[in-house]
Amino acid sequence: MTERLPVLIIGGGPVGLALALLLARREVASIVVDARGVEAARSDRRLLALARGTVDLLRPIIELQVVGAPIRSVIVTSSGEFGRVVITEDDIGVGPLGVTVRYGDLVAPLARACEGDPHVTTMRPCRVQTIEQKPDAAHVTLDDGAKVKAALVVNAEGTAVTPTSTSARVGIVADVTVAGVDAGEAYERFTREGPLALLPLPGPVAADGCQLGLVWCMSASSAERRAALDDRAFMSELQRALGERKKVILRVGPRRSYPLHEQARPTLRAHRSVWIGNAAQTLHPVAGQGLNLGMRDAAQLSGAIAQATVAGRDLADALESYENHRRVDRGAIVALTRRLPGLFATRAAPVSMGRSLGLAALAAVPDLRREFARLLMFGVRA
Repeated sequence: MTERLPVLIIGGGPVGLALALLLARREVASIVVDARGVEAARSDRRLLALARGTVDLLRPIIELQVVGAPIRSVIVTSSGEFGRVVITEDDIGVGPLGVTVRYGDLVAPLARACEGDPHVTTMRPCRVQTIEQKPDAAHVTLDDGAKVKAALVVNAEGTAVTPTSTSARVGIVADVTVAGVDAGEAYERFTREGPLALLPLPGPVAADGCQLGLVWCMSASSAERRAALDDRAFMSELQRALGERKKVILRVGPRRSYPLHEQARPTLRAHRSVWIGNAAQTLHPVAGQGLNLGMRDAAQLSGAIAQATVAGRDLADALESYENHRRVDRGAIVALTRRLPGLFATRAAPVSMGRSLGLAALAAVPDLRREFARLLMFGVRA
């Protein structure tokens, strides 16, 4: 009987861990190698937005016992233009559009589920030193000298950007308290500088307003200037950018900035190696699609591997099918996140009118709005 080799997954973030658990449900063994210790991952407080499709995908593999905040509506506007779209949970059926969670609060139950599953071996902190692809297997050397023989190597480690690379675009993130916002409301505000998003925050409710997570995209020079502002001046500029008189910025927490690197690999596979999640494509944060696209990568890849396993075929044969099935969804979401910020940033009058008419059409035509909501929540379904 042919030896059944494990799948080696590089990266113990949400996408890598989810893939390991999806494979385990199909009785496919995997080894997860992650450079960070689990406690460092659990203490990560970045805010993630899980679309409805991702919540549905995770529900069978973990109990989502995390402190999350449901997203019940998304309000989309464009600075200085008419047209306002409100997407609600009624547009996709029963249940919220999605949920926001802290990175560590999602990793923790995924890591616990992996630790308790006999099909998953987790190695932290640990790094892959070399990968040698042979006709029958991938031979992997780890930084402690250990050697692993794997059927496939899945790179789910994250964005492949060199430490010296720079980006002309920057995102500012912070927790803010806003008066005049209903629980579960999220905002996507397009400005000529770049998109601005406010997302419900998990955790206790403020007495005088709602706690929201801010993601504000802008040029590197604008981010540098705003980093030097005190909280009062920063809140004033944020209030003007938000453009909502009834929604008042009350407080802003500590701010941090990060470069908005974007990349998409032209191919997702190379013999026994395959790339998923941010390792395959790193997206602009507009519309919060990056993690959700990565989770669909994991679901599709686990299905392709399971089919090859049942048929008794070499798992490397599953990668062509995987890449073909991801082409449409991946292409559509990559194009959407690349083009939207530029489309809403231009000041050209014909484009401005087109933006307003497009928003007005989404608001006025329920079927069009529902299809757009389904694209954001579930991607392009095969």
